[in-house]
Order: sequence, then structure tokens, then C-alpha cells
Amino acid sequence: MPYEIELDPEVPVSILRPTSYVVTIDDAKTLHVTVTSDVDHIQEWLNMAINSYQGGHFVSIHAEPRPFKSKLVHKSFQPTIRTFFVAIGPRVLVIHLRHSYHMPWMSVDNISRLNNGDFYFVGMDMTRISWWLYKRGCSPKYHEDVRKLAADQTLRVELRTAGLKKIVQAVTGLAMDPWLSRRLKGWSLDSLSPKLVMQGSIRAFMAFEVAQAWYVVLDSS
Repeated sequence: MPYEIELDPEVPVSILRPTSYVVTIDDAKTLHVTVTSDVDHIQEWLNMAINSYQGGHFVSIHAEPRPFKSKLVHKSFQPTIRTFFVAIGPRVLVIHLRHSYHMPWMSVDNISRLNNGDFYFVGMDMTRISWWLYKRGCSPKYHEDVRKLAADQTLRVELRTAGLKKIVQAVTGLAMDPWLSRRLKGWSLDSLSPKLVMQGSIRAFMAFEVAQAWYVVLDSS
């Protein structure tokens, strides 16, 4: 596995502060990841991420566990969302839910700030994510599945049903390690392992990269 994760050496470890990681994808890409469910820390992260990123108005949202794609799996057997990964550029916020229906209302309000700021929500399975947020009072104004963005950019209809690995390869030319497509266990535990944090963070960032590549092509045409 070519990816690495470590505690951020520049952020002091404290039970009063979020857990901060540095995730290394390659020599050119490093993510700064914050894990928290505290509403004040979520607001602080949003302020920092929005103010520091000047590359556009995309917000990538990734949810775990991911749904099963087989049509034979009834919706009642689909896994419930336990963790959200929010990526704005190379900064990723990880919100781990205590149980499947727990999402602090202030957290929803904070995510709604992005909605009011005309941010464009992107990600895999955005219909599922948008519906989950809608039932909790946050309906993204602008959102799109990265599958559609990739299919529109490349004119390859088959990407509308492709996985993230194939989409990233087609749009950015980057070959994702197969480990990123594996279904890992442990999302329902009280705390997330570093491997879970790393996988979800990279997937959220890769979806963000696909959206950015789509925008660059659109803007230049």
C-alpha cells in the first residue's frame, strides 16, 4: 500500500482537541485530516478550510460504509451511514456518528453554511447522501455525482455506473491503489482506526480532484 498516515506533528495531542492526521498520497499530494464530532471544532474547521482554499467552490462528501451495488440487496439490508468525510482541497474533515441516526443539529447547520455559500457538493452516491442530509434538515442546493461529471467530461457513458478507481483513472490519469476500493470493517465502533480515516479521506479527496478536473475543462471551453 503506497499511502501513509501519521499524527500531525504540528498539532499537539489533547483530549480537548480533534485528532489531526497527515495522509501522504504521493510526493506531490498530502492531506491534512481532522477527526471530530464536536460542533465548535466543526465550525472552526469550516472557517479555516473555506478561508484558506482559493481553488473554487467544490465540497466533496464521502460517506461510509458504502452501499452495496448489487440489485439483489434490498434497501433494508443496505448499511447505514456512520461516517462523513468532507474535503475542501487537501483539507478533510471526518465526522464520526455515534449511531446511524445521530447528527448534531449544529453540525447540520454548519454544513448548511456551505449550502448558503453556493458551494457545489460532489461525491459518489450523492443521491443517497443528499437524502440522508435532507431528512436531517440540510438539502444541498447544488450537488452532483462525480460519475456524471466524469461521463460528461470524457464522453464515456459507461462511467455513469463506474467505481471511483475507474473514474479517477479516466479523468486524472492517476492509478488508485486497489486497497482504496476494499470494504473495510469498523465503521460502527466508537472510534475510527487510522486505516479507516486514511481510506475515506483519500476517497473524498479523489472525488474532489475529479470535480476540479471537470471544472477546468469546462472553464477552458
